[in-house]
Amino acid sequence: MTGKLAQMHEDLNSGFVSISEEAAILAMQIRSVRDNFSSQTELTQAAIDEVRAIRFELAQHRAEMADTLAHLAPSVRLKSLQEGSVGIDQVDESAAAFLNYAASHRGPLAEKNLWINNPVVVEWLEGNARIGAVNERIMEVPYVLQSLAPLPPGSAVLDIGGGESTLGFSLASLGYRTTVIEPQGYPFEHPNLEVLLHPLEDLPPGRTFDAVVLLSTIEHFGIGHYSGGPEPDEDADLAAMKLVAKLLSPNGLLSLTVPYGPAEVNELERIYDLERLQRLLEGWDILDARIGRRADATTWVLESNELSSPSGPGRVAMLTARPRQS
Repeated sequence: MTGKLAQMHEDLNSGFVSISEEAAILAMQIRSVRDNFSSQTELTQAAIDEVRAIRFELAQHRAEMADTLAHLAPSVRLKSLQEGSVGIDQVDESAAAFLNYAASHRGPLAEKNLWINNPVVVEWLEGNARIGAVNERIMEVPYVLQSLAPLPPGSAVLDIGGGESTLGFSLASLGYRTTVIEPQGYPFEHPNLEVLLHPLEDLPPGRTFDAVVLLSTIEHFGIGHYSGGPEPDEDADLAAMKLVAKLLSPNGLLSLTVPYGPAEVNELERIYDLERLQRLLEGWDILDARIGRRADATTWVLESNELSSPSGPGRVAMLTARPRQS
């Protein structure tokens, strides 16, 4: 009996040992599974975080791409317009704004000294275009050409401050020996054209001309807004006119245009009234005088064939004169 009990005790101990070993193995397996699960969880979280970062980066790129496309779209549409693949009705607001800017005195052409102050300004709109404005040059340019008509080809003409006008180029093309004096430069070339890049005061002594043109120029003399010319001086225009008189040959002609209305001096120009204009022309014989008036944004009309006090703003005085013989 005792032997059987001892055997049973031994078997029981062996069972406990076996169970303990199996429990230990199971515990190790459980810990391994738990560790693997924890590692997988960490890996999964890292993957989730990476996916989120990629999604955020993609969203940023998508936003940047949208902005880029928005900026490029007008260029694409402008190219399409140039190729004739779309109509004017497909010009959107941003493309119209660019076209207006590019043609303005603040646009890229001005930076290259290629902007011309044309009398007719075309305004682009979304899906349309129209005549936006007509300035005084619609009258001034033909008046100057008419006033110089008595001069034969080959006559020497000085165009002062004509950098934003094709007038000097036209005069050279018509056969006049034309000098354009413009500190900012003049983009045109012609066998009959000379360009001087300095102020009027620096013109070499002894030069004389059969005609001098001051097309919307004298009103800027002595105004601080303009560089390359005289220092700010209220009477610089009067001094310039005395110099112009000395540059003209006997019986030489002056063709002059100025803004006309209630007297004013601003940071850009003078506006002449009758009194100031008469002071400007002291010592000159007026051969012809005309007053033009802006009727609306796109219309100019001839108001008078003689000098008279302006009844309001928005006018231009156009005169032909020669120095009075003493």
